[in-house]
Amino acid sequence: MTNKDLTDLPPALAARPRDEKRGLPIPAINVHDDGVDFVVINGEAALRLALADWCSLCGTPLEGPAAFLGGPMSAQTGCYSDPPMREACAQAALTLCPHIARSNARRAGERRVAEDSAVAVGFTLEKPEEWVMVLASGYLVGSTPAAGGGLVPVFVVRERLRERRFGYQDGVLTETAAA
Repeated sequence: MTNKDLTDLPPALAARPRDEKRGLPIPAINVHDDGVDFVVINGEAALRLALADWCSLCGTPLEGPAAFLGGPMSAQTGCYSDPPMREACAQAALTLCPHIARSNARRAGERRVAEDSAVAVGFTLEKPEEWVMVLASGYLVGSTPAAGGGLVPVFVVRERLRERRFGYQDGVLTETAAA
């Protein structure tokens, strides 16, 4: 991460509280009752933000299309486990989130993620080789069965406007196509 990464942040994301260790803005969906967890999404916050039509990263109202980040399968089905965000915030996540930005980065506490996270049936915790940002005019909020029982929130693209694709080249995430 460079200073440029932080100076080019969208204003609402730049205004978020910062993680003391890394200096990164803390996404709204990573704030939990007992503190901050960059690995596990706060499902209640995700639902609250999505139902209010707010960005899950900066925590302010969405203006314009809703952006969704995921792998090719999510892009194909239009179904996401991560809630919507602003395009500018999604762009920032592509460079700031180590899990996304670097091909060899794995989530810290990956075993804990598997144990603590309810994964929707048909979804995976595996990191995709390609990331796809889908921009949509709207979305639906629902729930689906979790692999271990119970329900988890899902976010479904209502009308796809366009997409942008990102792949790893020499270990660095690079935009490969936009449509």
